[in-house]
Amino acid sequence: MFKIIVSDIEFRLGILFPAALVIIFTIDKTGIPAWCVAASAMHEAGHFVTMYLFGCKPSLVSIGFFGIRVEQNVNRRVGYFKNILISLSGPAINLISFMVLWITTGINIAAVVHFIIAVLNLLPIEPLDGGQALYYLLAAYIGEERAESICLGVSIFILIPLVTIGFFLLIRSGYNFTLLVVSIYLGLLLMLKRRCEKDS
Repeated sequence: MFKIIVSDIEFRLGILFPAALVIIFTIDKTGIPAWCVAASAMHEAGHFVTMYLFGCKPSLVSIGFFGIRVEQNVNRRVGYFKNILISLSGPAINLISFMVLWITTGINIAAVVHFIIAVLNLLPIEPLDGGQALYYLLAAYIGEERAESICLGVSIFILIPLVTIGFFLLIRSGYNFTLLVVSIYLGLLLMLKRRCEKDS
C-alpha cells in the first residue's frame, strides 16, 4: 500500500490496482477499459469537487482493487441533504458526459460507458451512490439506525435477483458472465463496507 498526504488529504494506492490495470490494458484491444478508468475518474472528481464546494474537505482517497473510495473529514461533516447531493454528484457528471457525447458525437463506446457507470452507481445498493443517497434521505426523517437497517434490506433485495439473473445469463449463453461478476462485486463491496464499519 502506497500512501502520501497532500494538503491534509491522505491518498492510498493499493498494489493490486495498478497491477490489474497493466494486465487489462495489455490484453484488451477495444479501448473500453481506458474509457472506464476515465469515466470513473470523472465520477470521483464530481464527488471530490462537490465536497469542496460544501466546505467538506475529504480526509482520505483510497484507490484499491475494489474501486475508489473518498471519505469525508469527520470533523467537517455536512447535513443529510448536502450529503445526498455529494452522493449524486458522481452519477450526475457521468450523465452529463453521456448527454454531451451523445449530442456531439452520437452513441459511442465512451458515451455508453458513462451511461452504464451512472446507472450502476444509482442503484440503491450500499455502498454505491444510490445506496448512500437513500441512506441519507431516510436518516433525515427516521434516524440513522433505522435507515441503515432499511438500506441493508434494500441492498440484499436487489442483489439477490441480480445474482440470479446473472447466473441464468451465464448458463444460458455459456459466456456472458458480466452481470454475475458485477453482482458479486457489489456484494463484496457491501460486505467490505459492513466490515469496515464494525472495525471502526
